[in-house]
Order: sequence, then structure tokens, then C-alpha cells
Amino acid sequence: MKALWQPRGVAVAGASATPGSLGQRLLGYLRDHGYTGGVYPVNPRYPEVNGLTCYPSVRDIPGPVDLVLALVGAERVMGTLQDCAAKGVAYVVVHASGFGEMGARGLALEQEMADYARANGMRIIGPNCIGLVNPHDHLVAGFSPLFSRVKFEPGALGLVTQSGALGYGIVSLAVERGLRFSRIVNTGNEADLCTAELVEELLNDDVTSTILVYSEGVKRAADWRALGSLSLQRGKPVIVLKSGRSEIGSRAAASHTASLAGDDAVWDAAFRQLGMLRVDDVDDMLDLAAIFQQPRRPAGPGVGVMTTSGGAGILAVDSLSAAGLGVPAFGDRTCREIQAVFPAFGTIANPLDLTGQILSDPTLFRTALRSMVSDPVVNVLLVCFCVLQGAEVDKAIEDLLTVLAETDKPILVSRTGGEFLAPGAAVRLQHAGVPVFQTPARAARGIAALVRFAQRGRAAGVAPLPAPGPAPQGWPRPGQNLTEREAKCLLAAVGLPVTREVLVTTPAEAAAVADKMGYPVVLKIDSPDIAHKTEAGGLRLGLRDGTAVQGAFGDVMTGVRTFKPDALLNGCLVQEQVEGCVAEILVGVSPSPMGPVVTVGLGGIFVEVFKDVSQRLAPLTAANSRTMLAELRGFKLLTGVRGQRPADIEALAELVARVSQLAVQWPGQWELDLNPVLVMPSGQGCRIADALLIVRQQQGAT
Repeated sequence: MKALWQPRGVAVAGASATPGSLGQRLLGYLRDHGYTGGVYPVNPRYPEVNGLTCYPSVRDIPGPVDLVLALVGAERVMGTLQDCAAKGVAYVVVHASGFGEMGARGLALEQEMADYARANGMRIIGPNCIGLVNPHDHLVAGFSPLFSRVKFEPGALGLVTQSGALGYGIVSLAVERGLRFSRIVNTGNEADLCTAELVEELLNDDVTSTILVYSEGVKRAADWRALGSLSLQRGKPVIVLKSGRSEIGSRAAASHTASLAGDDAVWDAAFRQLGMLRVDDVDDMLDLAAIFQQPRRPAGPGVGVMTTSGGAGILAVDSLSAAGLGVPAFGDRTCREIQAVFPAFGTIANPLDLTGQILSDPTLFRTALRSMVSDPVVNVLLVCFCVLQGAEVDKAIEDLLTVLAETDKPILVSRTGGEFLAPGAAVRLQHAGVPVFQTPARAARGIAALVRFAQRGRAAGVAPLPAPGPAPQGWPRPGQNLTEREAKCLLAAVGLPVTREVLVTTPAEAAAVADKMGYPVVLKIDSPDIAHKTEAGGLRLGLRDGTAVQGAFGDVMTGVRTFKPDALLNGCLVQEQVEGCVAEILVGVSPSPMGPVVTVGLGGIFVEVFKDVSQRLAPLTAANSRTMLAELRGFKLLTGVRGQRPADIEALAELVARVSQLAVQWPGQWELDLNPVLVMPSGQGCRIADALLIVRQQQGAT
């Protein structure tokens, strides 16, 4: 996208001579920030604007034009695009609103724009956007009020934001912290160029090392799947602030899996799987931006904490522990070195509290800092200051930067004190490669993200979605509900382990089948109209003789007819009751904008109460599946507690992986609940005791 960031010429369609107008301000920003390419006002009403020749249309401009800033109203955008096509323009920023955010007519106009641009070799940013900035080439192509107050210093931080006002508000806060940008782009409604494409561009961009993303409604979500491995390959973190956590999932589905895999839960799982770092607020985003602007990466999770306040040290350790990080004991050499310069200490420990002694002994800080950072158990050093000022701060910064130059380990500072106590100290440290935070908790969250990113395995990322295969024999029509028996037949045909069962239509037949199968047995209603049998009274467990089976048959049929009088009842299933299982697990599949999502969790009737689940985008390997299982709060139930035998985790992981392959192999959009999957003791495998398969009415990408 060189023509976007380094255009040979920029035209402003809708330029104006009116003082203070957007059409005049855009021209002023291009000039004031030092852009050296051609600048061309376009407006048939003026012969010149701001001392520049003004052209009646883009096609009349004599010089090369790679980028057009279209300030015209929505009704005139298509005409401007036609002029741009005639001129051979590569990129058009459509600033105007009045498109998709206004309803169906606006959406149709967006689609018309995008189709025309693609057919003519152009790309569109927007509509409904502010514009873009490339500080390295002094290009400020937009109209934010920020542009009149800031001279952008080139840096390595990229930002892709759907919101213009919020996005450039984030930029202003970043600049205030001393952070510097390489690229900034506001995508608006994303009629054409979308967030994923621009993130990919920045991952491949030589001047960008860290990428920030503010996202609202994601378009072409499947494009995100390729970004995880690219981020890993380039070594560049992608930090995402995605709004909409509180929205209720848009799908009203009958399956447990789909209700658990709500929109935001899917994005959470996807970002983790892609190795991206999701944050909840602007402060968190900028904290991580500061951390990743320094190039050092920790080799492990051990954190050394030095503090001038016992309280700050306690808060730091609490936050680090909550984030899963260790605060290891120092080695003997470290303890001896610190004890030698500060014998008043009783026991040298991590965290190390220097107390007020740092003020009376100026050598203590540097010596202790050097000893701690040299300790092999310390991978990251966090230094917590409280209310230092004046010369104390200058000396501390000098010592800290001296030690920083002697190590390749990250050093971070938490400085709990007002900016007025040491004006400019935080920015000075930040520019030297030392991230600064106001509280120990914020520093701890940042360190956790730094460690998590540094320790991403080669498994980070998601495999591309293969083309789906043909529908298996017995595959339902869209909207058709399969019974449990029919769903299990599909699963058994591909080798998945299902329980034995027989469909019966009379009490006597039920008893005869149970006698032959062997007790105990389970009796279940067989109906395409009953998704969840327990709430309908359609399930009886632990039946141990023919009399009990015959009585249960009558009770189930009567109960279900009462619950849903119009339900189609095929009869009942007599099913083997598998005894001796260690745990009941839910394994499910549900569709999402990024492709099929696999959910595993503690199963049974309480799955939506406890919501102890882990999720991944399909397809998965058995190793991926084991990682998912280990994330469950109830994972210890599988490893053997209070004398119980450990579960066959390997068989369960293999089952999850095989289901994930079906998720990308079977066609269309569908939901699958295997609940429960009965996990037997180690070496004895698993059994699918119940299955629900729903094919959605509307197919195709969402």
C-alpha cells in the first residue's frame, strides 16, 4: 500500500476557500505538517484555494495523484469516484457520512461504491471517517482538530481504528505519554478496505513494530484467521480493543453450545488463539503500547520487584500473582551482594523494599538494581517508586538507565505520585525504553501481556479454512431437526464412539430390548421436536429391570405429550447406561463469523450455570484439544481427585480434535451438542451419550 502512505500527489475533492471549513483545513494540514508531494484542491467554484490552483475535477489535475480526500456529500461520491477512475487514482478516502449507518439505502450506496472501485482498480477508505496519518513522510490526510495541535514525531506504533473521534482521542493520549506513531488510519464504515487488511499491511510494514486496533462491528471476519501466524512470524504484537462485550449474542439457538459461544466469547477465544492481546479500555491499550515499544522480551515469567514502599510491593506481588506470574526467591549471590551494601536489612527477599534508605544512601539503588537484574531467576524487573521528586528522581533515572544499558532484560517502572512532583520524568524514561505506569497493578497487567506474547508457541494462529466436503449420507435439510438417534448415526459413521441404543415403540418391546442389552439402561424420548429431554420429562436413568422399563416408557410418553402436545414422537430409545465414568463433558460446535467454533466444558445439566468452558476456532489438533481441557476450572476432575482414577484425557482430546475436523468438513452452518460425553478411566476411552445436531435455515458467511 505504498501509494496510500507515500502518495506522489494528494487531491482534496471539495476544497474550500471559506476560512475554517473542512475543505480549507485539510489543505492546511497537508501543508503545515510538511507533506512534500503535490497538493491539488478540487472544486469547480474556485480558480484557486490557499494560493494553489484549484481544478474543476480530479481528472483535470496535470500531475500524478495517488490519494484523493473526498469531502463531497454522499450523493456526489459516485461522480467523484468516476473522476478518480479516469485519473488512475489508487486510493480514495470518503469522509462523508450518510451511508450504511443510515440504513438500507446507505448500505446499497456503500456496496455500489465498493463494486465500482474494485472494477476500476481503486481502494476506498471509509466512508464516514476522518482520515489517515503517516508521520514518517509528514502526511496528515484528514480533519481531526488534533492535527492543529500536534506535530507528529515518527515512531513505530501503528493504529487502525473504526471510530474516528475516539481513535484520534486515543492518539492524543498516546502522544501525551510520549508514544510515537508510524501509521494511523480510521476505517469508518469499511465499505472496502477493512481492519483485517490494514492490520496485515502493518504487520508487513517495516516501520511498524506494534499494532493497536479499535474495532466495533467486524467485517470480513474470516480474514483475521491468517493474522495470528503472520504476527508470530513478524514478531509484532497486535493489541485489540473491541467494543460490544455487553451485547447479547445475536443467535437464538436451541443448543447449549451456541448460547455459550456468544459473539464476544468467540472473539475472546479467537484473539487468544491468534496470539493477539485483547484489552478492555484505552488505558490498558496504551499501557501495552508503552511496554511493547521497547524491544526487550522476557525469557520467562520470573519478576523481580524493587520498591521504595512496602505497600506498593504488596500490591505488585498481588497483581503479579493474579496474572499467573512468579515472584521467585533471589539466588544466594544476589542476597549476599545486597546485604553487603545494606546490612540493616534482615532478610533479602523478593520484593525488595529499599524504604527511605534510598534517600540517604545514593549507591544503594544502583547496586541493588544491578544485582537483581543479574539474577537468573529474574526475567523482568519492576521498580516501584512513590513520591520521589527533584534531584532524587534525576539520580534514580540515571542509575536505572545505566543498569538498563548493561542488560537485555526488560525494566519497567511503577511511579505512584503526581506528575507535578517530577515533571517530564515519565516521558524521559519512556523515550529511553523504560515503560512507566501510575500503579503497580497496571504495570503487572502489562508484564503479564509481555510474558504471554514472548512465550507464544509455534501453535499460535489458526489453520486456513478448507473447502467443505460433501454432505454425509443422512445429512438434514436446513431447518430440519434430527433426533438423537439420527445424529448419532452420522457420528458413528465417521468412527466416533457412541452408546448402544435401540428405538422401541411399545412398553413390552422396551422391556425385551433392555433384557437383551443388559441392565441398567436409560430410556429417552426419540423426537425431532424435543431438543432437551430433561426439561420435557423425556429421560429416565438407572432402570434395572423390565418392570421399571415398561413403567418408564409410559411415564416418558405421557410427560412429553403434556410438555409439547404437538411434538412428533417416534417412540423411545433404550440405551445402555455407561457406569464408572470419571466425568461428563460437553463437546460442541457452533458457527461464527470467523468459522466454526469448538467448545469444551463440564457437561450435564449445569453447563450453562457454571459456564466452565474453553473455546477455539476449528480445526484443532489433539495437542490443541489438551490445552483447551487444561484451561477448564474443573480440569482437576479429569486428573483424579480424592482417590478417583484419572480420566482418559488422551481419548477425550482425540475426540475433540476429530469433532473439530468435522466442523470444517461438513457443509453449511450447523450446531452440534455432544452432552454428555462420558469420559472413562485412563485407557478406557469415551462414550457419546447424547447428541443434538441443528442445521440452520440460512447458510453462507455471516
